[in-house]
Amino acid sequence: MAAPSANISTNISPVSKEDVKDEFGKRIKFILDGGRSEVGLESTIISLVNKPQILRLGGIKISEINKALKTNLKFNKKNIKTPSPGQSKVHYSPGIPLKLNVKNSKQSNEGFILIKKRKFSDKNFYYLTKNKNLKEAAKNLYKTLRMIKRKKYKSISVEKIPNVGFGQAINDRLIRASKL
Repeated sequence: MAAPSANISTNISPVSKEDVKDEFGKRIKFILDGGRSEVGLESTIISLVNKPQILRLGGIKISEINKALKTNLKFNKKNIKTPSPGQSKVHYSPGIPLKLNVKNSKQSNEGFILIKKRKFSDKNFYYLTKNKNLKEAAKNLYKTLRMIKRKKYKSISVEKIPNVGFGQAINDRLIRASKL
């Protein structure tokens, strides 16, 4: 069964059956199509061994985890000692250079990812959301990275993503994707 994290190591995670076909080609015979991923990011992973810790941010906000566990966990990737899926230094890569926190992109051979729709536009602009909704942005992240790669851009620039809520998980994925 394929889920958002059914990717070849280091590649962008598939979020639809088309992405799975793209990723695996003829190496698989069947795809169980459950529709496009509703969250768009891999699962949140929490270790409850000894001192509970978040190993990977995902589709559940830290505030929701804390409420459910009646605790005050924080995500500090520097303190993670336990290996976890998606935690390698390079992961989620579109296979082309990716630059973060870019204010504007004027290069025609570069896809430019913006967090919200603007009044101005360009053919190389790709919006994760219309109104800076980070949950929607997370859902559209991998689809957008794949689209830019398919259109044969030479690189990707991403404007600064707020590092709150789902933005933390988006930034984690983008940082790993940027390390070719």
